[in-house]
Amino acid sequence: MENVTARMGDEELDLLDRLAEQRGGGRSDAIREAVRRGAREELVQIALERYREGAVGMRGAAEIADVSVAQMMVEANERNVLSNYDEADLPSDVDALR
Repeated sequence: MENVTARMGDEELDLLDRLAEQRGGGRSDAIREAVRRGAREELVQIALERYREGAVGMRGAAEIADVSVAQMMVEANERNVLSNYDEADLPSDVDALR
């Protein structure tokens, strides 16, 4: 593992300490978990934003978020992101599902 330094205010430190306490671990574990979850969520949001804009298709969004096309479709559905599915996407999506 690599050490990383970040400046945090009292609010962030309090959140991390509360998370560590509830998880029964240390602050370092809490930081890693929070970063992992937060980064994954941000990537999904960015992917869906680009999908909404038409900059990428569902497959491209899945690649940005590093999830399967099926999982990206679930994420889009759960967040009420309307499909901009095009018939041209069908062959590549079928291949991705195989």
